[in-house]
Amino acid sequence: MKLPFKRSKISLCVGLVLTTGYQANAAEDEIEEILVSSALPETVADTVHPVTVLSGDELRQKVGNTLGATLANEPGININSYGTGVGQPIIRGQTGNRVSVLQNSVGVSDVSAQSPDHANAVEPILADRIEVLRGPSTLLYGSGAIGGIVNVIDNRIPSELVEETNFIVQQSHNTVNNEDKTVVRLDTSVGDFGLHFDGFKRKNDNVDIDGWAIDEMALEQLEEHMHEAIEALHDDDHDDHDDHDDHDDHDDHDEEDPNTYGYIGNSDAESSGATGGFSYVTDRGFIGFSVSQLDNEYGLPPGTHSHAGHEDEDDHDEDHDEDHDDEHEGHHEEVEFIRLDIDSRRYDAKGGYNFDGGFFETFTADIAQTDYEHGEIEYFEDGGQHVGTLYESEGTNSRFVLNHRHMGGWSGAWGAQINDSEFSATGEEAFIGKTDTNSVGFFAVEQYESENYTLEFGARFENNDVDNGRGCDFDDSAMSFSGSVIYDLGASANFIIGAARSERAPTVEELYSNVDNGACGLKDDHDYVFHAATNLIELGNVDLDNETSNNIELGYRIDQGVMSASFSAYYNEIDDYIALTLTGEEHMEAPVAAYMQKDATFKGLEGRVSFDIMDGGELSFFGDVVDADFDTGGNVPRIPANKIGAEFGMFGDNWTTNLRVTRVDNQDDVSRFELETDGYTLLSLYADYDIQIRGDSDLKVFLRGENLMDEEVRNHASMLKNFAPEPGRSIQFGIRYEF
Repeated sequence: MKLPFKRSKISLCVGLVLTTGYQANAAEDEIEEILVSSALPETVADTVHPVTVLSGDELRQKVGNTLGATLANEPGININSYGTGVGQPIIRGQTGNRVSVLQNSVGVSDVSAQSPDHANAVEPILADRIEVLRGPSTLLYGSGAIGGIVNVIDNRIPSELVEETNFIVQQSHNTVNNEDKTVVRLDTSVGDFGLHFDGFKRKNDNVDIDGWAIDEMALEQLEEHMHEAIEALHDDDHDDHDDHDDHDDHDDHDEEDPNTYGYIGNSDAESSGATGGFSYVTDRGFIGFSVSQLDNEYGLPPGTHSHAGHEDEDDHDEDHDEDHDDEHEGHHEEVEFIRLDIDSRRYDAKGGYNFDGGFFETFTADIAQTDYEHGEIEYFEDGGQHVGTLYESEGTNSRFVLNHRHMGGWSGAWGAQINDSEFSATGEEAFIGKTDTNSVGFFAVEQYESENYTLEFGARFENNDVDNGRGCDFDDSAMSFSGSVIYDLGASANFIIGAARSERAPTVEELYSNVDNGACGLKDDHDYVFHAATNLIELGNVDLDNETSNNIELGYRIDQGVMSASFSAYYNEIDDYIALTLTGEEHMEAPVAAYMQKDATFKGLEGRVSFDIMDGGELSFFGDVVDADFDTGGNVPRIPANKIGAEFGMFGDNWTTNLRVTRVDNQDDVSRFELETDGYTLLSLYADYDIQIRGDSDLKVFLRGENLMDEEVRNHASMLKNFAPEPGRSIQFGIRYEF
């Protein structure tokens, strides 16, 4: 079945890019679903948002245990891993606090952006669909989305009643880590009430690889390279620190690391979650409530958490917490491994109303409250354990949108977003004090549609207030604007140009890392707290300004029956880009890095072309290129390498097969403090077979293979590329029953 071509529209909040397309066997009702992440009611086939959408069978074929693993093979998207337990998405070279992760269009209150070893508190296996908006998305979702958003959408609060009860249970096993995973889901209706329940549980052993986990030769080269680079810094003119690059590769080779062969140590994990929700649905709208619980425990690969920065801790503070020191005397030398234990509970309220008449057509409201905490648990060689650092976050995120009716060719949406969160960290790595963050934003998007072109304009005003409770506050506003024009080139093609100016406010860690809350300046150096995940002493800066992104995109799309294609190019100048930059100093044998601002430029290309080569068959080619450098010289660190790939799919009435090969290039555009990374080739296979049992019951047997050539994959975007490669050959097989 062909993807129907329609005159495209674009939302100005995100500028421009082209959809990357669907598999040939995607169901038509999935293609015609409304794009949830858009301000305006439009289908995926209608829009030229910079968007990737995974849903239905395609999502089930690609879903992984993390968002990054689920999306890593899509054009313009990569994975920022920290061992196998963490996989944050990278969008066009940007991640962390520049990519906003949403659950049903409302923010997720966790601490994943504050440290690379913190996982996202969202589970892709429970999603109905995942929408990824590339480029500046601040117009709809706030300054934290300057690089894009990942919106994980499920049916926890039904907006419509199902005609028949739907129950799904799935069981699978993965050979790469001996993982067993169970997923259940129920959707039903009782009168005017819609009910939803889902849950999952998975448990795995250590992850298999082909070879040694720690690349000891690379670590030795990196250590020598780092010393040479730091010496060069001391020889440079220190009048302008902006010439320094970020710290990238995790350098922790002063101690002998417990290397492992054939597997990644401490990579076993266990996770479970459940969601229950209901809604009251009428012809005029709905209102509902849900509660969800997520528990996630995973280990960090050996050698990833150093305690170099604590070496002199007892000497400079012998009288501090004497009892605690006596209980765990010498525990820094005795730590055998570290595990993270995440506990997140979320409450959602959602409602929608259709107006019978008047200027406004619909109103929607989303409110989410999250209680989140995770402990970083240190396990000692003598069998003891204790929580080294405890992170806690409580947040309320809300979003309200009014859509007005079509009037003289114009349609539009006006909205408000209010976020309020409290963060605290206690323990050995509590390098950020307790802070409260509040933001209030107002946005509007207007679209004019004519016979041959569509215009859209949008604006957002946002105020951000970060309060550390000691008078050392950040309070500033951010303005964002965007505009686009889409012009039809006949019946089967169009051309798009879009531009956006977006601002991002600095985050808690960028402002207050190792800052004395009372003095609004840095702590005395003997009070610095070491951040083991980055192997750095990180210094915040309370005088940081907003980042400003100026983005322009060009796109072309064509659909001529047996061939369809989409291409896009973007150029994004970011003024006052906030970068964690090595100062050239060391303290307690740990490098010192400070958050500094310098201009940076991100530019790249993305594309996909597909051919129908036989009845029930499709051949696709895809690829992306991203380049990022500082205007003063030097590359932005940990930028994913270029990738190109091909995919061949066939399907019949009750079966599906897909074969994909992806080539990731060598990455030699590196910053001053990182080494080049070798490329690799990934071969993947998916196949399933449907067995009709009786009535509407369906039994699906599926097989999924990843990295079938068992390549050693060192991910350049990962701080742990020298400590933990990506998983080796993986064969997952399972069964899914639905009625």
